[in-house]
Amino acid sequence: MIRRFLRLLAWWPAERMLRVACWLGLVALTLMIWGVVSGQPVPVVLSMSLAQMIGVLACVLFGLSIAADVGRSK
Repeated sequence: MIRRFLRLLAWWPAERMLRVACWLGLVALTLMIWGVVSGQPVPVVLSMSLAQMIGVLACVLFGLSIAADVGRSK
């Protein structure tokens, strides 16, 4: 099962997804800063929910890129 998953990840475009993860992380960070600096309720709620979702997506893409790199090295 794990070998099948690693073989599947061998086709994963790791460098491209790593770049996407970095850009998504920067977008999430920008939304969080906007919520903290503005201090109004709507930006704070957006930064807490939308930035959280974008940050989790960036983290998942980063983790899959690492797993794909490990799968290629074996």
